[in-house]
Amino acid sequence: MLHRIYKNNVSKAPKFENRKKTADLKTISVLLDHRLGVDKEIFKKMGKVLGLPKKNIRVLTYYPSEKNIDKTDLNSSYSKKDISNWGMVNGVLNDFCSYKSDVLINFYNSNDIHLKYISSKTNRKLSIGFESVDHAINDLIIDVKVEDTDVFLNECIKYLKIFFICHK
Repeated sequence: MLHRIYKNNVSKAPKFENRKKTADLKTISVLLDHRLGVDKEIFKKMGKVLGLPKKNIRVLTYYPSEKNIDKTDLNSSYSKKDISNWGMVNGVLNDFCSYKSDVLINFYNSNDIHLKYISSKTNRKLSIGFESVDHAINDLIIDVKVEDTDVFLNECIKYLKIFFICHK
């Protein structure tokens, strides 16, 4: 059932070229797969390069099992138990998805429905992700290996400076 809801979300989502473009880059949201072992702080550093304050970079981490969630990370993480088969989400996910972001970075390389569904549900103007994930989710696809984090982030920065006015 969740797959059907996901497909419906993706088909209704307007693509970046059809959206009203914004002049300034103000907010970035990141959907991060914990299994990749990437530190959230690299996205804060990316924000600094783009002239964004840390508070304007939101990172939500996906854990396949709620047993693995760090207790200090409860307000910025979720697991598959936080999404019902009917697509209902808990408060943390609802807050993340409804927050208006200029950019959503989908930092995961698996076609896990629990990641893809939240990506499709998130309110954003532009989404960026890896080539190995369902292409319908992302407006900009960066074809690098997930291990090449620095290359991926440098490409994101390069394109964001083209699409938006950055204050740095």
